[in-house]
Amino acid sequence: MEITMTDKPTVKLFSGRYTIESKSTGEHRTFWVRTQAPDAGFAPGQRLVMLLTGSQNDDLSCYTAFGFVGESGIRVFPSKLRDGLTRWAQFADLLWTLALDGAFSKWADKGFTIMVEKRCVRCDRVLTEPNSLRTGIGPICAGM
Repeated sequence: MEITMTDKPTVKLFSGRYTIESKSTGEHRTFWVRTQAPDAGFAPGQRLVMLLTGSQNDDLSCYTAFGFVGESGIRVFPSKLRDGLTRWAQFADLLWTLALDGAFSKWADKGFTIMVEKRCVRCDRVLTEPNSLRTGIGPICAGM
């Protein structure tokens, strides 16, 4: 198959949770890319990107949806862009960059660690905190 300059590469941001940690500050954010159920009250069947804003990383109500994921990028909800370029647009740009080939090394070079969702080896709960992702065990199980 011959590829021409007009062919667009297929870019895919896979479903799942992504935790991005700053190596310099230790600060981290967790994002969840998921497809809404076909009978959902909001955006049925659409792929959403959400930020963990609550305390329970496995509870959908603890995430704030801020955009749609499509083949050509992340479209941030207009309500999240009222004040112009916001952190939501910056998050969207960061996540979309992850979908491109070589992005993980690109962000590592800029001082970020990117970790993909894992589950605790003891209780099978979703892990999103960087130290838990590194060790494979959540803070509650680690304290047992």
